[in-house]
Amino acid sequence: MKKLIFNLILGLIILAISGCKLENAPSPLKFKGYENNPILVPGEPGSWDDLYVFNSCVVEDHDTIYLFYTGSKKFGYGGIGIATSTDGYHFARFKGNPILTRDNTGYCAISVSQAHLLKEDSLWVMYFNGREIAGYNSGPYFGRATAKSLKGPWIKSEKPILTSGRRGEWDCEFINHPSVHKLEDGRYVMYYGGGPDLDTYTNYYIGLATSKDGIIWKKYNDPATTQHPFADSDPVLMTGNPGDWDVDLVLTGMVNPLQDGFEMYYHGGATKAVRWEIASLGYATSSDGIHWEKYKNNPIYTVEDDPYYAKMVKKEAIIQCPCFIVKDSIRIMYYNYGACVNSAIGMAIAKVK
Repeated sequence: MKKLIFNLILGLIILAISGCKLENAPSPLKFKGYENNPILVPGEPGSWDDLYVFNSCVVEDHDTIYLFYTGSKKFGYGGIGIATSTDGYHFARFKGNPILTRDNTGYCAISVSQAHLLKEDSLWVMYFNGREIAGYNSGPYFGRATAKSLKGPWIKSEKPILTSGRRGEWDCEFINHPSVHKLEDGRYVMYYGGGPDLDTYTNYYIGLATSKDGIIWKKYNDPATTQHPFADSDPVLMTGNPGDWDVDLVLTGMVNPLQDGFEMYYHGGATKAVRWEIASLGYATSSDGIHWEKYKNNPIYTVEDDPYYAKMVKKEAIIQCPCFIVKDSIRIMYYNYGACVNSAIGMAIAKVK
């Protein structure tokens, strides 16, 4: 474990590619879509989230499940709200929503979205995406907010804690969906998506940043790559080969530490395929957190595995942004159907050994 953390934090030693394989690599869980999907839909007309709801993150506190989600009544102007549940299936919106909003100034002047939660002693920490100018989807910044209660009040960092890359870099236009974990020695790892152009849906990769305190972050940079788009930092999960299901994009990796490595559930796709193949879910494992091996039978979950697919507008049908919670002997995976006409949050269930 010490060797694992040393390599993750320094990010200066290039490990042999064979090191990406776990000695006994796990297989992904087999999820079954919930028959009564979706479990959360846009709010009533006139409410703050009546246009779309997506980008979920779930945590449990005192036998209550809190589902954090991005909502909006106008494209590009997101806020973060919560819905609560005692069983993981039925959710009720918090009357005090939204619990995190834009500031009208600074790095989150226009939008806050994509919450990821950690518990730090008696304090809750939220990592989120921020956008300072009007635009579609993800912005170029990550912020950090803290609160004593999951319902707030939340205090945002004055400055972003991580920004997109400079012009010519692989993540120069946006970064999104942080997945943050605190390792055994108290240090932090953050996995995030990024890309050079939101409109093309190509060359989207997953990167890694590390931190000693969860506030000051450094992107992983392979010293062997010195030219754009990998001069300043490097992705740790790339798109597939020609003909692969994820040849054009990989994003939103939800990473879970294992006893001897990591597992990642991510969404990926091929933009030249039919629309709903743009965002299916794949699985990958790693022993060092830097070099990853994709599961040979990817994708492991597609929109057609969800019973809600039958009611969707097919040309806009996608599935993305997985997050998880374990309840008794069940792992519940929450995900969304995008921010278009099918906007909603659904779930799938798998038994845990």
